[in-house]
Amino acid sequence: MNLPRKIKVASRASALAMQQTRTIIAWIAARHPALEFEIVEITTHGDRFQSTPITQMGENVERGIFNTALEEAVLDGRADLATCSFKDVESDLPAGLCAVSVGRREDPRDVLVTRHGKGLARLPPGAVLATSSPRRTSQLRAFRADLQFRPLRGNITTRVEKSVREFDGVILAAAGLLRLELQGHIQEYIDTGILLPAAAQAALGCEYLAGREDMAQIVAGIQDADTERCVRAEKALMIGLSGGCYAPIGVLATLRDGRFDMACRVVSQDGTQRVEERQTGTAAESSRVVQALVERLIARGAREIIDRTRASLLGQA
Repeated sequence: MNLPRKIKVASRASALAMQQTRTIIAWIAARHPALEFEIVEITTHGDRFQSTPITQMGENVERGIFNTALEEAVLDGRADLATCSFKDVESDLPAGLCAVSVGRREDPRDVLVTRHGKGLARLPPGAVLATSSPRRTSQLRAFRADLQFRPLRGNITTRVEKSVREFDGVILAAAGLLRLELQGHIQEYIDTGILLPAAAQAALGCEYLAGREDMAQIVAGIQDADTERCVRAEKALMIGLSGGCYAPIGVLATLRDGRFDMACRVVSQDGTQRVEERQTGTAAESSRVVQALVERLIARGAREIIDRTRASLLGQA
């Protein structure tokens, strides 16, 4: 198949997004050294309103505040590919687009950055942590009911700096700090027994036009089969539970030695109601594992917790 001479790659303009884009370009270039690349910087809705907590952006927040503008750039021909955090890819893609994860997933855990030099368990009583994520606040309240939370958005450097000046700490995804080589700020990698990550957290992705066989061939060459299976399963679970940005759902799928393991935790806003399930199977049984997990979670009231959380947060918007 003939490949284009140059590929235009749409990317958000933040330091993390650009680093992720450069990483993906390097993976592609290693396999196709003759290709040239042009990065098309895109400002998304989420980038324009960084002072507004995501949960206060209204009901349409669950329709891709970080990816919609990137997708439009691909659809209207300004870009051949869009790079993204696969976590931000919506299940209902716009007509005419394909999305896949690329590369091996980075560490999916969340981390604590704090000025106290202590882990979560040893933070002072009533410690104030910065995070805008209902998933994080609900699970952490279940771990320590005395913790207080304040919304915080912006780029990673800003959030790290504010965690030192204004809060007792900030909760961030490990992957972002690792990719920007800011791991020296990490005080604690939070155990998944306390805090399960978001679906597809730490995985990178590409979106391109359906029918662009050249782009499909290029991204297929940089995929990791285990990562793709795991993040697809996590996304499928979110669909099964009707989850979105407002949903307090933590989920993690792993593949080791041919065994597929998936854990999910749904916790109420105040941390007092907790539904947690785990299911295992072979790699080939990942779809069955997801379905069984969804059915058990729903039977135990997970969807009611999700619906109450969504209604409450929308009421605050």
